[in-house]
Amino acid sequence: MIYTMKLKEKYFDYIKYGTKEYEIRLNDDKRKKIKKGDFIEFQKEPYLEDKIIVEVDDLLYCNSFDELLNSIDVELLSDSNMKKEELKLALDSFYPMESQNEYGLVAIKLRKNIIINNSKINNSLLDNEIFNTLRNNYNGFDKWLDKINSKGVDLYYTKNNKMLTSIMILKLKEIDSQQFDKHGNILKIRTFLITDKNNGIGTTYLKLIDNIAIQNSIDYIYLTIKINNNELINFMEKNKYKRYNQYNDEFVYYKEL
Repeated sequence: MIYTMKLKEKYFDYIKYGTKEYEIRLNDDKRKKIKKGDFIEFQKEPYLEDKIIVEVDDLLYCNSFDELLNSIDVELLSDSNMKKEELKLALDSFYPMESQNEYGLVAIKLRKNIIINNSKINNSLLDNEIFNTLRNNYNGFDKWLDKINSKGVDLYYTKNNKMLTSIMILKLKEIDSQQFDKHGNILKIRTFLITDKNNGIGTTYLKLIDNIAIQNSIDYIYLTIKINNNELINFMEKNKYKRYNQYNDEFVYYKEL
């Protein structure tokens, strides 16, 4: 599952850029549903346009913030510049003691090494080198990108400093495809490119896609792969995608849910 949580700018940035590895919440009915392997989309207040998606790595339950602060270093709960007393005051202001006593708390450990950004496509991103790879491989890529960008599609990406290390674009409810003609609710992986192959980014993306598909009642996921892209073909087959057919110079691979 994918859960959505809003965060004040400071705490959002602690996750996106800093040391914060745990998000602390009341263990209410909504939070009780969260499991290891789920994803959380954090949205930065007040405009909620800046979004990051992080996989849940573990869950720690406790009865109070005092107990929590004795179990986990403060810099993992916020940032190294924040003192324990300052964090305790902030947490108590968010969740009064009556609420802590009623629900208890959950510290959600985040998989910090892979932060997936989710935003609309913009020119500052398009100048990144990773898009040149797609321009070189696909004629008319910029024209196609302008077309889908006009529809406000989401771009998922990871980055190291200012360099993008992966990008992914999805299409929900694909219909009338010439490449894949099975009937049902279909999700197409439109773009899937990873340059940093050593950190499990690809596997994390596929987990995220599965979660998106399940939440949208998708029957099939598919993508097309250049027939000479053996690395991606092997990766998708390893992750239980099957070859469906060949369409021009690409293989069509799919997964049934």
